[in-house]
Amino acid sequence: MRLKPVQTYTDVPLKGRVPGELHAALIAYTSYYRETSGQPIEVWPLIVQMLQRFLETDREFQTWRRRTQNGPGAGSATS
Repeated sequence: MRLKPVQTYTDVPLKGRVPGELHAALIAYTSYYRETSGQPIEVWPLIVQMLQRFLETDREFQTWRRRTQNGPGAGSATS
């Protein structure tokens, strides 16, 4: 078996603002999560989990990422 090198990334602070309506929906989702899973969750870990899942399941993005072979951040827009 041939293993790829293990990549580790340090945590990076991410700051931003979300519309109040989105924040309210995220707060409601934490209640839904607690009710359905039996475990509480804070908003930030919920957002991180949602973003990770979104990126993992976006087939077009995954295809593009494999095609470009440039790793994390490749092709990202600068602001």
